[in-house]
Amino acid sequence: MTGTVFSLSRNERLRFTDLLKSMKSEERIKGFENVLNSRTRYFSVLMENISHAHNSSAVMRSCDCFGIQDVHLVDDNNYYPIHKDVTMGASKWLTLKRYYKSDENSAVALKALKDKGYRIVATTPRGDANPLFNFDIKTGPALFVFGTELTGISDVVMDYADEFLTIPTTGFTQSLNLSVSVALILHHVTAGLYSSDTDWNLTDEEKEVLMLEWLIKSTPKVDLIEKRFLQTI
Repeated sequence: MTGTVFSLSRNERLRFTDLLKSMKSEERIKGFENVLNSRTRYFSVLMENISHAHNSSAVMRSCDCFGIQDVHLVDDNNYYPIHKDVTMGASKWLTLKRYYKSDENSAVALKALKDKGYRIVATTPRGDANPLFNFDIKTGPALFVFGTELTGISDVVMDYADEFLTIPTTGFTQSLNLSVSVALILHHVTAGLYSSDTDWNLTDEEKEVLMLEWLIKSTPKVDLIEKRFLQTI
């Protein structure tokens, strides 16, 4: 994605946004606006070293479906390929942040997000974890952390966690597939969030930036369009 326009003044960015909008149908722009009005950063998701690409891609699809804008990827193996047949294009509309350059990627990610005001909610099947139906939406913004398919969350996540969350089950199997767990949790917490009086919406500036990002990603030959626009300012 081109990035020069994001360093321009707000008025210049809005002019470029209007230019790209003029190349789309009213229905397409209305669709973008409707999705933006349902997006939130009150909740975010972090995946820690998910080894199966189909699982991480399915999680991204669930995040898009339930209005979660930010997905954080702790990636000690520098992997995380995205399967477009699984995401159904969802990753294109999400804000993805990868942590892979440090020897302590989980700690770097969790500290940064805690500093932004997120409570760290570690998902786990352990018996003393808070059942999903008791989760308190209004306590504050939450980052839901999901660990590897085989061993779950790491000890680093355990140390950083403010809360532990579990999906109660009654069968012989003690845990659910990763992507199923994410979908169930996000469906439950966002349903409660969107029907509450909590201030969960994006700011006007965040919507403007995302609108421009989405227009850029969905416009053919946008680099050429941007080059011509920059010559006019």
